[in-house]
Amino acid sequence: MTIGLISNTKYKEYLKELQKTIALLGHRAIILNASDNILENCELLVRALQKKKVERGIAIDDYGTIPFMYIAKTPKMVVAQIADEHSAHMTCAHNNATVLSFGGEISTLHQIKNMTTAFINSKYEGGRHKVRIDMLDILMERQ
Repeated sequence: MTIGLISNTKYKEYLKELQKTIALLGHRAIILNASDNILENCELLVRALQKKKVERGIAIDDYGTIPFMYIAKTPKMVVAQIADEHSAHMTCAHNNATVLSFGGEISTLHQIKNMTTAFINSKYEGGRHKVRIDMLDILMERQ
C-alpha cells in the first residue's frame, strides 16, 4: 500500500518520521508537500488519491481541522480528524476512511505514529457499515 503524506511547514519533520514508520510496516509513504500552504498540499493529496497514485493519506497541521474540512468536501472521500488509536482503527474499519487528519498541537509524534500504525493495519469491514457509507454518498451526490 502507498500512503500520501502532507503537512504544513511546521510538521515537515513529522512526515519524515512517519515515512520510516510506514516503511517498517512494509508499506511505502510519499511526501506530497509542494508548498508551505496546507490547502495546496491538501489538493495534491486529493488528486493523488483520485488518480490512485496513493491508497490512503495522512495530513498534519496544528489541529487537524483545515485538512479535514478541505478533504471532506471532496465527493467519495472519507476523512477523519482523530486523536486516538481506537478511532484510527474504527474509522477505517467502519467508515472506510482513506485519510486521517492529525493535529500536531493535540497529539505527540509518538501518538501520531501509533495512530498511523492502527490505521494502516485496519481494513474496511463493509457489511452493516456499508449502509452508512452509501447514505453519505447519496447525500453528497444530491449537492
